[in-house]
Amino acid sequence: MSLRFPAPHHLAAAWVALLVGAGAALLAGPGARSAHAEPPRFLIEVEQNQVAVGEPFVVQVNLSISNDEVSDYRPPEFKGLRILQAARAPNQSTQMQLGAAGMIVEATYSWRYQVAATRPGTVSIGPARIKVNGQEFRSSVATISAGTGGGAATSGAPPPLGAPNAPPATAAGAPGTAADPSGAVPPEAAQGASFIRLVTDKTRAYVGEAIGATWFLYMSQPRDKYDTVVEPRMEGFWTEDVTTPSRRGSLVLTQEMMGGRPYQVGAILKKAIFPLKEGHLGITPMEANLSRMDFFGSGVTEHVRSASTTIEVAPLPVAGRPPGFDLANIGKFTLAARVDRNDVGVGDAVTLTVEIAGRGNLRKVGLPTLPKLAGWKVYEPRVTTVIDPSTGVTGTKSAEILLLPERAGSVEVPPFGLAFFDPDAEHYARAVAPGFTLRAIGGGGATATGSPAGAAAPAAGEEAHAENVIADDIRPIRTRGLGRQIGTRLVHTRGFGWLLGLPPLLLGLALAGVRAQERRLADTEGRRQRLGRQRARGHLSAAEGHRRRHEAAPFFAELERVVYVALEARLGRSARGLSTEELRAALGASGVPPEVSGRLVETLETCDRARFAPGTLGDPDSLMDGLLRQASGLLDALGGPPMRASGHAGPPDKATPGAVGP
Repeated sequence: MSLRFPAPHHLAAAWVALLVGAGAALLAGPGARSAHAEPPRFLIEVEQNQVAVGEPFVVQVNLSISNDEVSDYRPPEFKGLRILQAARAPNQSTQMQLGAAGMIVEATYSWRYQVAATRPGTVSIGPARIKVNGQEFRSSVATISAGTGGGAATSGAPPPLGAPNAPPATAAGAPGTAADPSGAVPPEAAQGASFIRLVTDKTRAYVGEAIGATWFLYMSQPRDKYDTVVEPRMEGFWTEDVTTPSRRGSLVLTQEMMGGRPYQVGAILKKAIFPLKEGHLGITPMEANLSRMDFFGSGVTEHVRSASTTIEVAPLPVAGRPPGFDLANIGKFTLAARVDRNDVGVGDAVTLTVEIAGRGNLRKVGLPTLPKLAGWKVYEPRVTTVIDPSTGVTGTKSAEILLLPERAGSVEVPPFGLAFFDPDAEHYARAVAPGFTLRAIGGGGATATGSPAGAAAPAAGEEAHAENVIADDIRPIRTRGLGRQIGTRLVHTRGFGWLLGLPPLLLGLALAGVRAQERRLADTEGRRQRLGRQRARGHLSAAEGHRRRHEAAPFFAELERVVYVALEARLGRSARGLSTEELRAALGASGVPPEVSGRLVETLETCDRARFAPGTLGDPDSLMDGLLRQASGLLDALGGPPMRASGHAGPPDKATPGAVGP
């Protein structure tokens, strides 16, 4: 990664401008200031207009004046806000501009505050007051909207945001002093050197809980360029990239005092991280090179790095955990469901959209289980996940599911829900989508037998009679002797014998074609199963390679492919999207013994748990060894041909179905 900072003035050019400006000021005389003086600009700026309750953000008061005297500064009113950090003295900068009529000098004073909303609603900030040349001025007023999303918890363990051992979340572009859990000044700051500082909004969290991590660059001197040398490693975390604030491709820099020295501070990397297992998980240092050009045009490089950080991860509480709880559902979510239409004809599909919205690891959140719909076929969903790039933890996950009615009638879809664990409230909750009604409408009704639709029946008392429609001048058909003459001629023809033998010949050819087709299909089925077993063995070899390299996540993903490829070879169709009951039923119809079906389902569930909540399964190496042996035995068990409906199996392939073992 390489970014450029806002380019500073070269030292030589600054000296030249200063000397020329000083001479021009002497020539212009004392009237230059009053001739170009402008009224003060006194403004309040906020970093963001929409914040969450408890979320820190920056408020800055800026005053721009000419060569004027200022006094009696009074800060703005912060009603409904809690001040986390206040500036003891303003940052001051001076800009000189040389023109034809003389030199204009503009001074800028900035007071910086880090605050957090204490209640939801609209909050007004200001005005600030100051005297310029003895006259009092008031600043503008800023307004922000505070919401309840993402607010800090108030009690419990792991500690909430703002606790002494867990610093509050920091605003983009300004970490603030509260970001360091220990509150200690980094050793680099004590020596006046530049450094990188990692800020996390939690130092303790639950498994699967979202943690905001921001790497800030502290520069003791202006620099021209920044290059990442070593990216931080986060073993045991799922990560999402978060956008960092920038202005025209450059870092957004703010001023901050650290160890009694002024620093330019900018966010260089932001991520949302989710711990995948309990224990103490580490984040390795980030390293970078800073470069600048000195007075003589030579390059000067400075190497900077951050300190390593450890996050303490606690397991999810067992008390109150719903049965079958998905360990990836950590956060706070809402659930909505809608259909594109409630009435549909038999054979037409209805699209059911299920949407999960909220805060958490939305890519891994499990979809809710739909209730059984009698007379309706449910297809595999198409899932779309949208993550807010500014947070990495908020967004939506939607699934479009096609529902196809197989017969006419109505079905009531009851409310269904999504169980999740709220780490802020520290309890399990459930988001529920309301129920709805689906109606399948059949084709048009049959009309009366023997009568066209819409034909009127005879009125009561009327006598149905046949009308003679043959006129007297129409001659009747004559059939005398015609059939007998044609039959006699055909029997005595020379090709009549061949004609008699043609039907048996056609029947024999048809039977031969059917048998050839059956042999071809049987050979295709066997070939398909052999190719499927070869593919499964290939995935199993890849999983063994991941095991030798201790790569847990790729191992479990590859092992899941082993099982699904083997199932597809056995069943003749994809097994993805099947529920546990449907998978057991399909395997039973294919002749797989119940104990083998149970092991297959158990292997798939173990892979899911190991991928999304590995901390619940113990030592990963031992788990991978056991799953390898079990998967190999399952491949042997599934190697036999599918059993027929009568229950008699064909000849075994290499192993007897049901023999599962290492």
